[in-house]
Amino acid sequence: MFGLDVYSVEVLVPSVVGVLAIASVMIFGFVRVCNLINREPPRD
Repeated sequence: MFGLDVYSVEVLVPSVVGVLAIASVMIFGFVRVCNLINREPPRD
């Protein structure tokens, strides 16, 4: 049904890696911002 030749793999793999990298950075940033928002302010 879906033929994967060398060209398809050369195009598909970097695209998938890029999408996964961008998604992981966005998730990391979201978690970091949530942690910063929920952190208690320092007491003097």
